[in-house]
Amino acid sequence: MLELDERYIVDREGKKSAVILDIEEFEGLMELLKEYAGIETYDTEDVTKDIIEAFKDLKKGRIHPAREILNEL
Repeated sequence: MLELDERYIVDREGKKSAVILDIEEFEGLMELLKEYAGIETYDTEDVTKDIIEAFKDLKKGRIHPAREILNEL
């Protein structure tokens, strides 16, 4: 995990208005952001629909093997 030694610019009342980072810390944060941007987000709406359908099937007595369900994810 990236450790930061952040410093703040504050106004006369002490309210934080900006952050100062060393350039190495900033570059590290930018690299992390690039990595996170590359991670594909998971569409939970589709999963929710699948779960609802699975429960409907269970109520009707239909059972699906776990392998079948997991292959769809």
